[in-house]
Amino acid sequence: VNKVRAEGREVPTDEDIDTQMRNVCRCGTYHRIREAIKEGAANM
Repeated sequence: VNKVRAEGREVPTDEDIDTQMRNVCRCGTYHRIREAIKEGAANM
């Protein structure tokens, strides 16, 4: 996350992520999906 910010890119907030994945699944894994998105953003 710090790397993304240092490069001037915006890290998505939980609210941003939730807005975009509103109909992904009902299994309750949204927390893990959010963490994966944030990790991916940090590694890009």
